[in-house]
Amino acid sequence: MFQVFQTDKMIMTIKEYIPVILGVLKDFRVIGTVIVMILVIQFAKYVTTYRKKPPKPKKGKAPKQAPAPKEEKKEEKPAEGEAAAAEGSK
Repeated sequence: MFQVFQTDKMIMTIKEYIPVILGVLKDFRVIGTVIVMILVIQFAKYVTTYRKKPPKPKKGKAPKQAPAPKEEKKEEKPAEGEAAAAEGSK
């Protein structure tokens, strides 16, 4: 159908690519698409990481606690060895 010869192929150098790349990056459609995509990604990130804060407890009357039981004082008996030592030292 078509014959392509080596002379028909256009080989671009890096210097020729720079104006093309700048032309694409300066296009308002590319800039608008990038801005919209950044906003969409940030919103999706916010939605996926959102955690509802737990409600703060209302300050109200605290339930009264029962009074602590009184401790009974017991007389301590000296140990067997201490009783003999206490009597011997008197």
